[in-house]
Amino acid sequence: MKRVALFCVSYESDNELETYRQSLEKASNKAGEKIDLDIFVAKNTKENNPGYFGAIKKLMQNVDIKSYHYFIISNVDLTVEENFFIKLADYNCTENIGWIAPQIWSAQESRDLNPKIQSRYPYYKIRALQFLHKHPYLHNIYSKTLYKRKRVHSSEERNIYAGHGSFIILTKEYVEECGIIDYPIFLFCEELYLAESCRKSNLFVKYVPNLKVYDREHVSTSHMPVKEYSYQNYNAVSYIINKFYK
Repeated sequence: MKRVALFCVSYESDNELETYRQSLEKASNKAGEKIDLDIFVAKNTKENNPGYFGAIKKLMQNVDIKSYHYFIISNVDLTVEENFFIKLADYNCTENIGWIAPQIWSAQESRDLNPKIQSRYPYYKIRALQFLHKHPYLHNIYSKTLYKRKRVHSSEERNIYAGHGSFIILTKEYVEECGIIDYPIFLFCEELYLAESCRKSNLFVKYVPNLKVYDREHVSTSHMPVKEYSYQNYNAVSYIINKFYK
């Protein structure tokens, strides 16, 4: 039996949370004794909002981490394939894997959101990303042009640099080597933080498209004003540069 702790964060998304919970429970029940799933929910509010990984950190601090094989970190605007946990229980996860990135199918974009990032950004590229977010009008242009031209990647299992942050599967090896989530930024670049943590600990990020999740699109951030969105992204990229590139 594989023990799985699932940590999810809801921000004024009770309907999405309930749909997600039903999906998880259905998939868990179908897996039977292969899986023991515990679900932990953080409900962020306008008055109490530590951000995405801030909320995850609080949840993880109150759990007996060593008793689990996998740790799923996610949003709530998702559903999982009915046989998701059967496939996860049967997956041959080697000891050098720190993060499993599943297929995350976006109906809105008609593509798999993984692999999120194939290889580590060189310094000039991450500085360019920082510059892009410093100027909201440039990011607006990017989101309407180059972002929409992203290619669909071949669906074969392989090592990548980073998966998409909406649904993350961390292994017990990740927690043993890197500890619980400790990312002090409100939102964004969580993928880069985890990828760099894996890299420093000689752990791989494995894209496993056989594990399938359905994304129902950015409930918490879709209505964020452009200036606020860019401001939060700029802070996040700046942290990553200072932490891991200098």
